[in-house]
Amino acid sequence: MPLLPPYRPRAHTMSKKTGSKTTQIDRLRAEALIFPIAEFLSAGGWSTKDATQSFARAFKHSLEKQGTRHLRHIGNPTPYADIVALWIRGPRFIDQSGRPRLLPLQGRISFTTLVREACPRIDPLAALSVLTHFQNIRRTTGDKYKLISPFFRTSSTKSLAFEPMAYFLSDASDTLGRILKHKEQFKGTNIFWRKAEDSNLSEASARQFLAFSKERTLAFVNEVDEWLEAHRRPRLALSKSRKCRRVGIGVFSIFSNLEAPNSKRLRFR
Repeated sequence: MPLLPPYRPRAHTMSKKTGSKTTQIDRLRAEALIFPIAEFLSAGGWSTKDATQSFARAFKHSLEKQGTRHLRHIGNPTPYADIVALWIRGPRFIDQSGRPRLLPLQGRISFTTLVREACPRIDPLAALSVLTHFQNIRRTTGDKYKLISPFFRTSSTKSLAFEPMAYFLSDASDTLGRILKHKEQFKGTNIFWRKAEDSNLSEASARQFLAFSKERTLAFVNEVDEWLEAHRRPRLALSKSRKCRRVGIGVFSIFSNLEAPNSKRLRFR
């Protein structure tokens, strides 16, 4: 099966009730997402019949949606991340101490101005709805909006944004697929996959690690984001180019359920 380009929303259908866009995943994309899992199951001795039955059971369980959060479709997540980034770093949208300003909805320096500068094609009210829903911003008593997250948060207590999760799964499977296949055209690109973990921490230390790793990761990702922004081609040059390459990093935390020291779990050591 050929390697496919990174996930992009292929087609959308509009819900009459909510007006939200529903992203469709085509067959090729689905197969690309499943490929690394299939490769490892095959290497672990699974038959096609066993894998098919297990996938069918997992898919059926997902349809039952017991104890899972609702998936909300928001379309391409990049504009929302760009809005938050500009709010943090844009000279017009930070105060003298370098903190994001409180912004009214309308005005010369406002949330609407911020959205139009960051992403001219997105509707400010639609952006406001998404960013408020996922607790990136909140409305203050003075009818202004405050940024409360230094990055685009994509989950709330009851829901998850669909497209960022789809991007994450697609990027992870694409990276694994490239490493597994090691195609000639990808040699020398130094695609990497790294992990640091330990299973001998107290509960208190484990939670301290989450706070520590989150703080350091956010600082690192912000540094990477600034580098990418500084090296980004102008929009005019991008529009004239036929092809472009997408690069970046993705980081996730590990926090398992409580388990016995000798529990049977895959360990790659």
